[in-house]
Amino acid sequence: MIQGENTLDGRIMVWTAKGRLTFPEIRDKMVDFSAGILKSRVLCDLTRATVADLTTSEIEEIIKLIGQKLNGAKGAKSAIVVHGSVDFGLARMFSTFSELAGLPVQVKVFRTTEVAREWLTSQDEV
Repeated sequence: MIQGENTLDGRIMVWTAKGRLTFPEIRDKMVDFSAGILKSRVLCDLTRATVADLTTSEIEEIIKLIGQKLNGAKGAKSAIVVHGSVDFGLARMFSTFSELAGLPVQVKVFRTTEVAREWLTSQDEV
């Protein structure tokens, strides 16, 4: 079951989840959360969660829905922090598919929140 919270930490919006996340839960949360992506840099902390049950088609559907919601916005950064190898692989798939779909958000995957925060606050171009 998803347990999430949105908090603003300086310039970074943080979303934290716990437990085994399902497609409907992630889809609904990401679509609701996509408006926040435009307002600040986003850190999705999934270190106490797993997305291991997601399929490729479910990841593609989430990306499609987010793309519709963002509709032409530009220049955002989103960091996904995961713990396990399966979750890392699925998050990388999400990142790659997001880029291929032309989402206006640069998505990177990390294993620690410290490195993710460093990347999010860096001044490099997105």
